[in-house]
Amino acid sequence: MDFRTKTINAEFWFTQASQMLAAAEALFCTMSSRNSEMETSVGCHKGSMFLLGIALENAFKGVVASQGKLIIDGGRIDTKKSFPRCKNHKLPDLAKLIGLETNQTEKELLQRLSIYTVWAGKYGTPLSESEYTDAQEHQYQNPQDFDIAKNLIYKLRANTDFDERFGWPDPNN
Repeated sequence: MDFRTKTINAEFWFTQASQMLAAAEALFCTMSSRNSEMETSVGCHKGSMFLLGIALENAFKGVVASQGKLIIDGGRIDTKKSFPRCKNHKLPDLAKLIGLETNQTEKELLQRLSIYTVWAGKYGTPLSESEYTDAQEHQYQNPQDFDIAKNLIYKLRANTDFDERFGWPDPNN
């Protein structure tokens, strides 16, 4: 499968979402079942939240792909055209872009995960003091986060051409 075909294929994005979700949950379980050093535990937490956020980001991008709105220009995804008015890795922006209805619990999780997808999963500090201040008291993880994320992924998949009985359509048709 060539780059373009794979990139505009919603199944590819949702497969990646499932893999990142499984990795996030495994890391969380490993972290929770050990009495590890604080530094290791914090790193596992940040990694788990980052992967959980990336899982949802991939699912959102799968919806955009399914809608035929992923624009490829010059051999790469044109993020400005494909995701207008979306800041990089901000999950609430992606939810608005596709018109996803979310309840308060889902909104709160998307906001918390965005802290990790934007900076906390990758860097020790954000690029601005205001991001740092805004993130205080929002950098935590609950076992319920995985159930909320799974439900969001199912909800997102329902916005695609996935069929519960037959699965994903054949991209060659």
